[in-house]
Amino acid sequence: MIWTDIVNGQVNNDSNDTISSLKNGKDAKDAATLDVNDFLQLLVAQMQYQDPLEPTDNTQYIAQMATFTQVEATTQMVSKTEQQMASSLVGKYVIMATNQNSSGMVAGKVDYWEIIDGTVYLGVNGRLYDIADIDTVMDEKYLSQFEDSEAGAGKDETQDIPEDGGSEEEG
Repeated sequence: MIWTDIVNGQVNNDSNDTISSLKNGKDAKDAATLDVNDFLQLLVAQMQYQDPLEPTDNTQYIAQMATFTQVEATTQMVSKTEQQMASSLVGKYVIMATNQNSSGMVAGKVDYWEIIDGTVYLGVNGRLYDIADIDTVMDEKYLSQFEDSEAGAGKDETQDIPEDGGSEEEG
């Protein structure tokens, strides 16, 4: 949370704690986001320093609170959805985009997932990959075809991988 002193409705730049200073050692990413306590502090300051001759309508405060609550709920929903998706991927085979090899892809079985600094990571082949880097979810048969094509990429013959993950023969 970013904090500074407010004196008579104005930001006090004379204090030792400027707007850019961080409270409780949080990093810049945490400082750029507001939580419920920050919102309530802003709301109280807004009420405290409003013009007494033309006070703000209570419905405006309620609308602000409802909007903030909706944004917070949406953010939490996105986080929970990512966690549910990660849980559903455990035990499945995936292809992840990566810069760790020349092909730009790595394939393997998702062994576990974890959250580090608010980001969901998948454990694939003993390494962690951001869930945002997932390219394909596949079955074991498709994985073996993918690995065979990767192994044969240096040869003259390459094996086509069917789009549907099934066999090449249709009938």
